[in-house]
Amino acid sequence: MEILVIDDDEIFCRLLVEIIEDWGAGTNWTTNGLAGYEMMSEHAYDLCIIDVRMPLILGTELADAMREDFPDVKVILISAFADDGLRDDAARKGIFFLSKPFTPDHLLRTIELAIREPTC
Repeated sequence: MEILVIDDDEIFCRLLVEIIEDWGAGTNWTTNGLAGYEMMSEHAYDLCIIDVRMPLILGTELADAMREDFPDVKVILISAFADDGLRDDAARKGIFFLSKPFTPDHLLRTIELAIREPTC
């Protein structure tokens, strides 16, 4: 299992990576959404965790592009500024959603659910 974490907060990226690697998955991370898209083009990740609010490209736009260009990748959006419309839109597109703050257990349960979900 290979997971890519994209969040403009480097400390938060490193925290997520530590949790995920302790769980047993391989990870890579970036604080730049456009660089994350390039990383996805160069390596076959199983899952991508993307923050919604980032400079250069919104996480929702990045998630849409990844689902279109890499249809087998599972996506989890994360945000401290979630509303029902954002959650509903993500669910319609087959994208999982986590509201910050979340616990390590909640993160790992969401990863497990996303992995088991059939690709849309």
